[in-house]
Amino acid sequence: MKKAWNERANRDPFFYVETELWDHDPEKFFALGRERATLLIDPVLAKYAVDPVGKTAVDIGCGVGRFTQALGRRFSRAVGIDVSDVMVEKAKAAAAAFSNLDFVAGNGVVFPCASETADFVWSYEVFQHMPSHDVVKANLVEVARILRPSALGLIHFRTAHEYPTILWHIAKFVPTPVIQRIKALLGKDPLTADTSWRGAKPLPKDTIADFCVAAGLKPIEFLDDPTHAPGSRTFVVVRRAT
Repeated sequence: MKKAWNERANRDPFFYVETELWDHDPEKFFALGRERATLLIDPVLAKYAVDPVGKTAVDIGCGVGRFTQALGRRFSRAVGIDVSDVMVEKAKAAAAAFSNLDFVAGNGVVFPCASETADFVWSYEVFQHMPSHDVVKANLVEVARILRPSALGLIHFRTAHEYPTILWHIAKFVPTPVIQRIKALLGKDPLTADTSWRGAKPLPKDTIADFCVAAGLKPIEFLDDPTHAPGSRTFVVVRRAT
């Protein structure tokens, strides 16, 4: 995962975070993050009466840090975690004006955070890229580990493919270099050929709930994602299981 995401970050970190809407304007990119934080995060903080003063938020799969910045505008401290060292360095550079943000690189499985240090955990368009369900499960275990006992998590999942499922199944059995060559011949991006981009098979909500419970989390509710096609994504609100 790290090598592939470092390659993407070196080529164009903004594009691989916001593939469809990236128009080579960094300010619009970060503005979109602020808009989505207002749309997606603020209603949950209000509904569950999360007081961000004196609290720490963690952004899993932070990329160049647009949501980490948005969280830093709400919480006293925000930490962005990413598997890509290159993304982390670019996030630090983009957040030079902030004094309450930290960015750290991990290995995509274990978070570089101490246990019970997060008051809010957020992840958007990240779990959908994880290459296997085992990696998804490991990340959920880490969410449970770093959450404080009464803290809240808001995690984004893909529940359906936008393209025919049969293509995903075929791709599973074709070596990545072959897919990359085919994509290049078709004028497509070869860096979107491997499983660290395609991700594992989408998960239905009941399976997401089962994974959460097995990881030591209590799924509280599922929320529709208005930023994607209906039925293709969901958020799960979680707490640590007691």
